[in-house]
Amino acid sequence: MQGKYPFVIQSYYPHMKPADIHIWEKFIRANAGFFESVDYDVPVGEPPAWMDTENDSHAKGQAILYKKKIDVVAFRPGEIWLIELKPFAGSSALGQILAYEILYKREHKGTEVVRPCVITNACSNGFPDLFHAKGIACTETGICQKCAHYPAI
Repeated sequence: MQGKYPFVIQSYYPHMKPADIHIWEKFIRANAGFFESVDYDVPVGEPPAWMDTENDSHAKGQAILYKKKIDVVAFRPGEIWLIELKPFAGSSALGQILAYEILYKREHKGTEVVRPCVITNACSNGFPDLFHAKGIACTETGICQKCAHYPAI
């Protein structure tokens, strides 16, 4: 797999939950070459106000731990995709990807087209329409034997 899918190696995304990894790898296998490159666990947002990151080097080093993490930031020509991976995606995936889009655009002003996206094994009832209504791409990879038991997390 390393030669054909160079960025689909578990060590590249050690902070993802096993369910998220499974869904991501199913997507990549079905869509080989869709993205030119990807980054995992991309931090966005501000550290808490009580952290003095300007004057405290320890706080500055710890600030990344308090930021939100986008599961995948993927790159296509002229587009940046912000991807939330979530089994049985519903309201939590919707809220997360909307927040990540705002935070990413705030920190990366003037970047290319930003496309929010949720990749899931299956959406919760009614959510494909809700994602579409908010301009969020949603891909369902399907429920297989391995992910049929995943709780909605």
